[in-house]
Amino acid sequence: MILRFVPHKVMLCVFLVFPLLAKSFPLSRIRLTPLLLSPTKLFAEKEIDRRDVLATVVSGVAAAVTSTGVVLSSSAAVLPVVPVQPLTNDLSWPLGKVAFSLLPLAGTSTRRATVEEEIVPGKIWTHDQLQGVVNVNVPVRQTVIKLSKAAGGGLWVHNPVAPTPQLLKMMKRLEERHGPIRHIVLGTVALEHKATFGPFSGNFARATVWIQPGQWSFPVNLPIQDFLTQRGARLREIPVGGKPATTSTFRKYAELNPIPEWAADFDWEVLGPLKFQSVGSFSETAFFHKSTKSLVVTDTVVSVTDKPPAIIEEDPRAMLFHARNSINDIVQDTPEVRRRGWRRMVQFGLVFFPSKINVSPAGQALREASAIDPSMRILGDGAVPGSLYPWSWPSDKVDIKNFEAISRKGKLFCPPILTKLILDREPERVIAWVDKVCQRFDFQRVIPSHLNNNAKADRKQFSAAFDMLRSTPNKTYPQRPLPEDLALLQKASDLLTNLRIVAPSQVCDGEPARRQGRFA
Repeated sequence: MILRFVPHKVMLCVFLVFPLLAKSFPLSRIRLTPLLLSPTKLFAEKEIDRRDVLATVVSGVAAAVTSTGVVLSSSAAVLPVVPVQPLTNDLSWPLGKVAFSLLPLAGTSTRRATVEEEIVPGKIWTHDQLQGVVNVNVPVRQTVIKLSKAAGGGLWVHNPVAPTPQLLKMMKRLEERHGPIRHIVLGTVALEHKATFGPFSGNFARATVWIQPGQWSFPVNLPIQDFLTQRGARLREIPVGGKPATTSTFRKYAELNPIPEWAADFDWEVLGPLKFQSVGSFSETAFFHKSTKSLVVTDTVVSVTDKPPAIIEEDPRAMLFHARNSINDIVQDTPEVRRRGWRRMVQFGLVFFPSKINVSPAGQALREASAIDPSMRILGDGAVPGSLYPWSWPSDKVDIKNFEAISRKGKLFCPPILTKLILDREPERVIAWVDKVCQRFDFQRVIPSHLNNNAKADRKQFSAAFDMLRSTPNKTYPQRPLPEDLALLQKASDLLTNLRIVAPSQVCDGEPARRQGRFA
């Protein structure tokens, strides 16, 4: 979920390259200057010869590739720990490579399965696909809601996912039972949702599309409507009470018909746009479905338990990959092993650098990857370059305390990348939005676009998820993850602030992550 706010090529470095270099390049020795933006300058700042590092990496990769070839030549005699799920036309979406700006995300060049679940019988469904990089996968989700006769009937779709043949068949079945897709809503400005919005909407040209205010792109600011099939009255912007539409494209039809047809079934509150200091913004809308008392959101809150979501279990290889304590482990596919792998995937996805891992030296990590047990190589196929696993966990259960601090048995929380890098820059505006949501909507269920798809939660629990943004010098509220797990995000916050990419944090939380963890 959180992954969408960080360029995925940067995340690839965080998950693989950064651990390899962590011991050679302590973060505390990096000067917080614009020189960091240049890899050449960054290496030049260090006290070791960058040529030695590059030589080690190149030789190690060569060894890994050579070894991979040997293993593959005898793969017929190797029984993998789990069967390989087939890649069929139904699960393929070739446009994904382009839609996600050529980023190496799960499902862009590999199989992209969809799991449908009925949340409220006959009224609400979710469709989950995978989002992630280097086997750190989480669900990315669309929500489909049946409209009442007062709202015109048919179906309302929130944050549509990639239109694979499998998903389109699922949508056709829903249309046959409940009427056509009539409204498609993009309730966010985040990449992983708007990248699939246009391709999905193009399959339902008679539907009206509704776009979140504050859309942007970088380095060229291209209007999102240029990538949509819909035009005229079928191209709309989500209304913001008391404000005109943001551009002339949307203003004409907003003035002719200011209240959406689906307003008979929904109320909504728009957050933002919260503008970044350099470029871009954060913006999201919470939708309240009145008849089911359900709140539909994108990223602002999530819920997670140790039970892996169905889309994660659909292909368990990523869980088994992370369940290993070291690259030398041979794991079996059991419920306990899956839960352990899922706990660790969640920690990587939310904090990027879990405090309990021990980082392997670069040379050792590359040598071990070249000698991995053949039955385990399948766990990283198509996701992890060279089967790298440049860290280890001291024991099977060492991560449980850290996970439980995040999970709290499924209670709502605001993801730490938002509370440490984005929302804490304008906490008063965020809390004002939270208060409006809680004052206006009497919900009993929250459906986020990531992690759990049916969180039983009310207004009090929703409000409590943002408590850390209410911290003052006299009273502080802790972040959900343990301070030692937030060390990397705290360093990132300080770095982005010094580079003037984001404004300084306006939250007085005592910042314990500066005093605890590997980067303290």
